[in-house]
Amino acid sequence: MPEQLLTVLKICLLVLLYLFFLRVLRAVWAEVGVTKVSPGTVTAAPPVAAPKGRSKSPRGSRRGAVPDRLAVVDPPERQGAEFAIGPEVTVGRSAGCSIVFDEQYVSSVHTRVFTRDDQVFVEDLGSTNGTWVNGVRAVGQMPVRMGDRVQIGNVILELR
Repeated sequence: MPEQLLTVLKICLLVLLYLFFLRVLRAVWAEVGVTKVSPGTVTAAPPVAAPKGRSKSPRGSRRGAVPDRLAVVDPPERQGAEFAIGPEVTVGRSAGCSIVFDEQYVSSVHTRVFTRDDQVFVEDLGSTNGTWVNGVRAVGQMPVRMGDRVQIGNVILELR
């Protein structure tokens, strides 16, 4: 009986070990940014011109405007805080940044938001967890528009 019990425990240990390795591989795979997209799925829509005439939503009338503020949407305890974008702001944990978030998943100098030729851009500055715009990882200088959401760690900002 004890030998059978040991065999069962060995098998359980091996199963747990394989599950651990699969979990690690899945986390690495997600960090690398490889996503599986089924045929016909749209990952990022190109900008669409607003229809002429009166907009039905109050935000729709400002959609073409150049954003000048970042507003915190999430986490709830910071919700409502707004920051002016200006010509350039840096976001991070370091005291030298224009916008400071003392959050676990925010790098020291995480992201740069800047304006050039009446267009606002977001640029990840080599952060560990990346910068995300509307669920898409920001690579290089990514243009953003009014209403877009920028995620930095666990903080979600909306351009207004």
